Amino acid sequence: MKTTLSLLFGLLLGFGAHAQTPTHRHSFGVGFERVGLDAPDAIGNRCLLNYSRHFRHDRLVVGANLGYLSVSNKRYLANTNHYYVYGKRRERVSADVTLAFDLLKQARHALRLGAGPSLWYRQDELLDGGRYTVNVASGEVTDVQLKWRQEKALNYGFNVLVEYEYALTDQLLVSGKVKFADLNKAGQSAIYGVGIGYRLQ
Repeated sequence: MKTTLSLLFGLLLGFGAHAQTPTHRHSFGVGFERVGLDAPDAIGNRCLLNYSRHFRHDRLVVGANLGYLSVSNKRYLANTNHYYVYGKRRERVSADVTLAFDLLKQARHALRLGAGPSLWYRQDELLDGGRYTVNVASGEVTDVQLKWRQEKALNYGFNVLVEYEYALTDQLLVSGKVKFADLNKAGQSAIYGVGIGYRLQ
């Protein structure tokens, strides 16, 4: 009788332990990232919407995100470093997909390495040239005439990811990540950011 009760108790404990660590298949989130651009703008802010599909008890994750970046263009005029112009915009609409593997076997902690394809739409207004007059005595720049060119392109490439994620609860997640994107003609971007997510069972 004691043996039967012990076995029954053990089975109940095992079922309870399994019930406390449910398998999550889907998660949604939002994020904020700092994205490196070519000089002189150097860096811009990107907002993200994320969706992830979880496999193999969260060891393997396929993530997709949509992002938007807009930064005010800053351009120095030739032959003078104390006069520059603002006002033109640089924009990115991005879509990235990443397949990531978790190196940790822990319920609340995840350290993921991943890679995948990227597709970014780029719209820039760039300074193509300028004419101006410099007062030799005062250094004042006058009679400024600027020529801008607009560039629009759909660029593709790849991204790599290192992400640490912590589960505050069974559903609520916070994360920090470092990324690198190589977008062919649009160049390379170093990216770091934070995010918050919610897991669905």
